[in-house]
Amino acid sequence: MAGASLILVRHGRPLIDPDTPSTTWPLCPEGREAVETLAGKIAAYRPVAVAASPEPKARETAEIIAARLGLPVDIDPGLHEHKRRSLSFGTEEAFREKIARIFEAPGQPVGGIETAHAACERLAAALAQHRSRPLVAVTHGTVLSFYVARLLGLDAHDLWRSLHLPDAFVLDADGGLIERL
Repeated sequence: MAGASLILVRHGRPLIDPDTPSTTWPLCPEGREAVETLAGKIAAYRPVAVAASPEPKARETAEIIAARLGLPVDIDPGLHEHKRRSLSFGTEEAFREKIARIFEAPGQPVGGIETAHAACERLAAALAQHRSRPLVAVTHGTVLSFYVARLLGLDAHDLWRSLHLPDAFVLDADGGLIERL
């Protein structure tokens, strides 16, 4: 399939350990299986490069996709999730409430490190460095939601709530949506 310039991927389902930072979580077995399925769909677009956030769950997602495509993985810190040190996972409900605060105040550094707007700009700058080739970029839900919502004129929080683990958006060179995988 032609026309894809960027395939923006949210990582697969991690193995959640509430006693460790989410930045250290690997994929769970079901997450790896779902990424394998997604990799088959991505292969139809024939991307020529794969880049990933340095977090294990994103890196593993990228490695599975890259193996299917016969490509190496470029680790790019610009693809990292919104930086928030004090946002522990806790329960699913508590986590969703904490994330909602980020979407309510994207210009405020919720968690004390980076605003959601700054995270979106960081992601955009990282992606711009790869513009010359069809790319699979594996990132995270919050920063992906802000970026894609900005491109497509959507509500970022609504988009975040609709995301799957994994999820992918196939975009053309102008940032238009070709397909959501």
